[in-house]
Amino acid sequence: MKLRLPLLLLFISVAFLSTAQEQVVSLATPLTDNCKSLLDKKLDFLIDGSFQDESSLKKEIARLKECGLDDFDVKFFARMESMSAMLRKMTQKKELEQMSFEDLFTEIEKIKATSGFIQVKKITFLSETLATREGNLKNWNEDVKVFQELGASKNVISQVFEYLETHPDNTKSYQEILESLKK
Repeated sequence: MKLRLPLLLLFISVAFLSTAQEQVVSLATPLTDNCKSLLDKKLDFLIDGSFQDESSLKKEIARLKECGLDDFDVKFFARMESMSAMLRKMTQKKELEQMSFEDLFTEIEKIKATSGFIQVKKITFLSETLATREGNLKNWNEDVKVFQELGASKNVISQVFEYLETHPDNTKSYQEILESLKK
């Protein structure tokens, strides 16, 4: 079982971005002056030619960290698939030339409020935790709960446990253990 997080995220994100329901967005924290200033700006990067690839998109989406986006949000929404899905929806209501960062931020906040996004974010963090955590029997009772929450089969969990029993001085991460079991 190899963790294929980017591919999994792509399919899940396209699925729920296309079916995200309209929701009233209520911001938990007040917006800073810097955020308010950014939200007033037009999305010029979409029409002036500076929007060339995902790295330029990431740079623009990262500007919304001022408004509360975190690193996961930036990574998730700065993918062409995510942006395309959001733009399809946003351009139904407004011309591209008239859109501001507020329009983009509002759409992102709507998506972030969906149960699908919340689940993807949770699964991603759990997967990354296991991918980097060193497997050992001392933490097994805690780690097995993460495996179960991620939906790992009983067979995979059993194989990992057996590996840890036969390698008490293990220094491999769970991702490395899973890759070695796959061979």
